[in-house]
Amino acid sequence: MSQHDMRLQFSLELPRDAALVREARRTLDGALAGAGVTQECRDDIRLALTEACGNVVSHASLASDYHIDVTVEGGECVIEVTDDGGGFDPARVPAVETAPVVEEVGRLEEGGRGLHVLAAVVEKLDVVSVEDTGTLVRFSKHLAWEPAGRE
Repeated sequence: MSQHDMRLQFSLELPRDAALVREARRTLDGALAGAGVTQECRDDIRLALTEACGNVVSHASLASDYHIDVTVEGGECVIEVTDDGGGFDPARVPAVETAPVVEEVGRLEEGGRGLHVLAAVVEKLDVVSVEDTGTLVRFSKHLAWEPAGRE
């Protein structure tokens, strides 16, 4: 079985507590490191997860907890962060379809910067939010693998 055939799936349910974002990152990073994903790729995924969880902790004031679902399959990592924290109007966040350059990220309003940072480090980003209900942030990243035989 090659690394690209590997399938990994896990879910975390966490209270809306900033201190636990680090634990979620550590759990995901350990799993990806053990599978042989490169440090640079894991850094991008860790940053994206930090931003997605940070949005829940900072903005989903009605949520008491949130869910992280991770699937690694076919050489791709897909992560969904879901909350029931009241949602927001996605039209109020500047478009994030294209990865912004760093200078642009610095000029964004405080409320929308996390999604722009996230978009800059992943290949695909979907944000589905329903006002007065909740938000789903789904992103994916193609995995880069350490050379075979390297420990």
